[in-house]
Amino acid sequence: MENEKKSYMQQLADKIVEWDKKIDELKQHGSEAASIMKEDYAKTAEELKTKKLEAEEKLKELKSAGSQGWDELKKGAELAISDMSQAMDKALSKFKKGGIGDGSV
Repeated sequence: MENEKKSYMQQLADKIVEWDKKIDELKQHGSEAASIMKEDYAKTAEELKTKKLEAEEKLKELKSAGSQGWDELKKGAELAISDMSQAMDKALSKFKKGGIGDGSV
């Protein structure tokens, strides 16, 4: 159980680092975008940052959880991960369709 918990927390921490990089790339593309798109990029980046912070909070809760609360907190973390992943995919898709950037975000 302890190894599973550590492995899961590491996966979540790695995902958060990955999201940080993608949010930074999105901000960079936003600063290079036409002025009409800059506001949209900035708003999307802030929304993603908020969701990432929620996932980070779940990770903190998981780290301090005892074995009894682990399963319940893991479910909450999985929902936060899913929510963040969907938001990231939606944002990336939106900006790729707009032809902005090289799609590397």
